[in-house]
Order: sequence, then C-alpha cells, then structure tokens
Amino acid sequence: MTREGSLFRRAKICFAILVIFLVQIFASTAQAERRAAIVVGNGEYKFAPLTNPKNDAKLIASTLTELGFDVLLFYDVNKAAGKDLQDAIRKHLVGADMAVLYYAGHAVQYKGQNLLLPVDIRTGSVKQIVDDAIALNTLVDIVKNDPVGIKLIILDACRTNPVATEEGLQQGLANTESGTGQVLIAFATSAGEVAYDGTGVNSPYSSALANAFQQPNLDIYDTFRTVRGDVRMATGGSQIPWITGSIETKFIFRTGDAIASKEPEAPQAGSELTVDEVLWAFIRESPDPEDFARFASVFPNSKYAAEAKSRSSVKVAELNQRGLYINGALASTAISAPPPSDVSTEAAGEEFVFQQAGERAVSETFRVWPRKLPDTAHGMKAMVSDCDLYAADPNDPQRAVPGVTNGMVNVRDGLRACAFALAADLVNPRLQFQLGRVLEIAGRYDWAEHFYALAGRQQYSAALVNLGYMARVGLGRDVDYDRALDFYMQASALGNLRARTNVGSAYIKGQGVPKNPEEGILWYRLAASSGWTNAITALGDSYNRGVGVGKDPIEAAKLYAAASDAGQIDAMANLGRAYVGGSGIDKDVRRGLDLMLRATDMGNQYAPYFAARVFLKGDDGVPADSIRALSLLELSARRGFEDAYLDLAKGYRDGSLSGGKPDLRLAYFNAALAVRFKADNADEIKNAIGDRLKADARKKIDADVELFIQQNGK
Repeated sequence: MTREGSLFRRAKICFAILVIFLVQIFASTAQAERRAAIVVGNGEYKFAPLTNPKNDAKLIASTLTELGFDVLLFYDVNKAAGKDLQDAIRKHLVGADMAVLYYAGHAVQYKGQNLLLPVDIRTGSVKQIVDDAIALNTLVDIVKNDPVGIKLIILDACRTNPVATEEGLQQGLANTESGTGQVLIAFATSAGEVAYDGTGVNSPYSSALANAFQQPNLDIYDTFRTVRGDVRMATGGSQIPWITGSIETKFIFRTGDAIASKEPEAPQAGSELTVDEVLWAFIRESPDPEDFARFASVFPNSKYAAEAKSRSSVKVAELNQRGLYINGALASTAISAPPPSDVSTEAAGEEFVFQQAGERAVSETFRVWPRKLPDTAHGMKAMVSDCDLYAADPNDPQRAVPGVTNGMVNVRDGLRACAFALAADLVNPRLQFQLGRVLEIAGRYDWAEHFYALAGRQQYSAALVNLGYMARVGLGRDVDYDRALDFYMQASALGNLRARTNVGSAYIKGQGVPKNPEEGILWYRLAASSGWTNAITALGDSYNRGVGVGKDPIEAAKLYAAASDAGQIDAMANLGRAYVGGSGIDKDVRRGLDLMLRATDMGNQYAPYFAARVFLKGDDGVPADSIRALSLLELSARRGFEDAYLDLAKGYRDGSLSGGKPDLRLAYFNAALAVRFKADNADEIKNAIGDRLKADARKKIDADVELFIQQNGK
C-alpha cells in the first residue's frame, strides 16, 4: 500500500470515530430528559473581593456538564445584566426536566428578603444596595409555576459581607419557600448564619456539592444529605447546609452501578490496575478538550490514547454553543475556559489557608501557604505538586503541605492532579497514598485499597492507617477488626501516633484483640507522650470514667487542660464541663462557659448543648437566658447531637424555651426527631407529649418530621 493510501485509510478511520462519537452524543441527548443549568460566580466586588466564587462556579459548571446538563456559565454579573439574567432563566431553565440555578457570591437579607449582589453594586446607602440587588424571590417567581420538571436553586452566597453592617441589612440569608411548584432551594448554611468562602481552591460547600453530584444513584435528597454531612465535617460543624421546599419527582444526577464491591478483588495476574485506567474513568465525560490533550500526552501507550487524542482536537458544537449565550450585558463563558481574574482577586488570593477541621483546631498560622512557592534549590517547590495541594491528609506525618480535611477535598480536580503527578513518579508512596485518598472519598473503595496497598508496601504509615480504618468501619468490605488491627500495628511500628491511639482504643473496646483496658492505656500514654492531642484527650476520658485506670477527676482535668491548650476541641468542651461542675478542679462557671463557647465556635457538637444547660437555668453569676439557650440547643441538634433534640422537646413542653407558654407542636416535632435519632428515653417523652395532641395534629407533624429527615438527615 502506498504512503498516501495509508494516510487516507487512517483519515477515514479517524473520521469514522469522530462521526460515531458525535452521533452518540446527540443521540443520547435526544433520548434523555432535558437538563439545563445556569451557573453564576461573582467575585470582583470592589467593596469586598471574593477569591473563590469563580473557581466554585467553574467547578460546578464542569461537573454539571459532565452529567449531561446544558450549562450557561456567567462570571461577575453586574447590575446592568440583572434583567438579562432573568431572561436567560426564562429561556434556558423553564421547560427543562431538571433545571439548576447556582449562585456563588455576596448576598444579604433585607426585611426577610434575600438579595443577590451584582459585582458593581453601590454601597453608599441601604437604598442603593436594595435598588441595585437582584431579589431572589424575583428569580424564584420565574420558575415556580413551570409545569415541567424540577427546579433547583442553589445559593453558596452567605459569605461574610461588610455591607451587612448597614441598618436594615442582615448577614446570611433568610429561609425562602417557593410556595408552589416542584422547587427546592438549597442554602450553603442555616438561616442567618455565615458560610465560608474558603481560602483554599474552593469553598467547602462547592467542593461537597460537586463531589455529591458525581456519586452514582443518589436522588436529590440523598445528594443534599451527603453535602450537609461533608460540609459539617469540613467546617467542624460551624456550617450546616439546609434546603427548603419539597418535590414529588425522583431525580438522580448520575446513574450507574455501585462503585464499590463488598469485598474488593485483587487485580488478576497481567491485569494490574493502572493510573491511566483510573483517570480515564473520571475524565471520559469531560467537557474540557485540555483533559484529553494532557491524557494523550502523559499516557501515549494507553489503550485510551487514540480516543483521547481524537477528542482533544474536536470542537464539539454542543459544547461550544454553551459559551455563546449573549443578551445585552450578559455573556456566557465557555465551560473549558479558566476563570478570569483581576488585580483585586489576585491580591486576595496570594495566599490560602488549608481547610482543616475535626478534633484538633490547628492554628491558622500553621496552615497559611503561598500560592506561588519560591525558586529554591532542593526546596518545597521541587517537592510539592498539585496533588499535595488538593489531597494531602492533615493526619499524615509524611505530608508535604499542611493538608485538607476530607470534606474539603475536591474529587474532580484532585483526581486529575494526583493521577498526572503519579504518572510522572509511579513509585512515589506519598502520591500513591493521596490518589488512594481521593478515590476513597469518591467511593471507589476497591481502587483506593489498591493504591493504599502500594504505598503501604513501601511503609507509608498513613496508607496503612487508612487501610485499617476501612476494615474497622467496613468501607467497601465487611467490618474486619482483625484486619484493622494488623494494619494499625504495622503503622504503629513506624511511629504513626494516630495508629498507636487506635491500637489503644482496640484494646479498650476489645476489637480484634481480647478486651484489655490496661494495655490500651499504655498505647494512649505512648501516643500522648509525643504530643498527639487525641491520645491526651482519650487518656483524660479514661481517668474521667475509670476505664483502665482508677477514676481520677483531677488527673482528667489536667489532661483535658493540656489537650485544650493545643487546640483539641473535645478536650476544651470537657474541661469547660469540669469547671462548671467543679469536677477535679475548682468550680468556675464563667470560665467553664467560656471554654464551652470557644469549643462551640470551633465546631464541637456537644459544647453548645452543655452551654445551653447553663444558660437555661443560670448558675454562679451567669444569668438565665432562654433565648441564648434555645439558639445553642438548635445548633447542637443541627450538628447531629441527638440529646439536643430531646432537650428542645422538654423545653417546648414545659414552656422554658417558648416564653413560658408550652408549645406542644414543636415539643412533639423535636421529640419525634429524638426518637428517630435514637436518643435515650425519647419514646417515653414523645408518647407523653403526643397524648396531649389531637390525632390529625400528630399525623401532620409526623409528616413534617419525615420530610425533615428526607431533606437533611441527622
């Protein structure tokens, strides 16, 4: 065959592949329900620039595009474009089977109404702000009576806002109901509360939302329960997302097989799991040609390389059209384009603070990290990759950067960063571990175990700890305490303090070994002697309860004080309780209350409950304050502490939380939630309250409880 003939034959093959690819795209679009989205990211505010909304908007737009949505992406909408945005909603969202409006940026509430702020808003007076803002109710009114499909309005817009200090304006957003139609409104945090913009790559809410969208077989309520849990974990309970409204139609963002088998199977001989295989599974629906160009360059010998190269050079008409919506002052940006920036947001983003939460409140000073590292021989710049920035674990003693809490890991971008980094350094155990961590968060437990095992074989202790955790709680496999202990022991021998604490807990609980509290205490002491605050707190709990040691409230208080000084928030709450009750330490209610409120501010779920009890009764110079008590009990309940629901039920039953007059409906509502969340003695209290209500009232409240749990979970 001549060289010209060979080239012609190759061209025919490439053309055939392209035709098949385009036909598949348009055929699937024609047969599927119509999915449409408008995504807005406002950051270039002159009065208070925001670093992340445009990154957040890009992440959500890319994620929705990969899920088959026709997405219009708008950056920095100004006041002149307000009516054009309304027109885009009418044309693009009305009539869709599933329509999403996502807004990230500044917002305030005024007289109970939520106002979204354009980037060029005037801030000279409240009147100017109200006149220039876009009223949320106006946007809701456009879609609420659409007889077709579901409408989902998502507001990642409760960020700290300096204009909210003006009289009549309030920080955070008010709960908004659509009134009619199948409309859900999702808030990044509870009514009146402030959400975090985030000083990393994305806000906690957008990261959790994008991750949940990508999990298979979750309906809308499942999705937002997942988001709620992840954001609560990422912010240490300081931010609790919420949704209002109700829908009757079930909608699943991503259908697919379960992504983790119960018992992961080892790859068969000759079919070792490869990085390109893992990456391809995540980028194959990408709207960004650059994903495929980079894949083809990094993995030229992959079985997917030819398709990747073809897709990198094809400008698919459907995707390009998503960037061509122009109406007046409003112009949509191509999904694959990077977020624009100017001097104000670049200055605001010169540094970011790694997002960490959990048992330990690590000082922000330790977590600050420059976005541009200095050019230093053998310095950090040569070692730190994008994979580290996205996926380093704060509990990994061998990490290269401070690390990101699980709920803050951006799975979409982190998977790409870690796969490409590992491809360039295949035997790097830190990168193997971090890719495994992203896969675990994504729910690919079988693949996560594979990469953890690779790192573990190189004695990477954090990988061994995570393998132990997966076995202990049954992630992707049956619970196996023996297997968990084996991994913890291997990591302990390498000096991992988290593993040593877990070994101590195994002996105290009898998990994988015969119960032997005295042996467990030795492991706690070993980890505590190296400054691991979780072990110090666990040792304090042991003295407080008399487990493995003689009961000694004085020693418990000393240990809580040591851990509290290092930022362990459970210890801080426990020390506060010790001061309030005079347990092992001189009674000092004010000091104890201050400690519990500090722990509350850091996200502890129990501290607001016990602080509320102080305010409810008053004690030692602290005046009773039922309004403050109610607020703290509600906060503890939102953070997932079931006993708080029970105390809310009692307070409403007795009138101590409702101005002296009992409110049996609210009492029954909270008692029913306490029963569902398995608080002790909740059934008895619920039944006693229910006996004082009519049957139809109980039935209505029971339905409200079911809707609450369906929407928000625990």
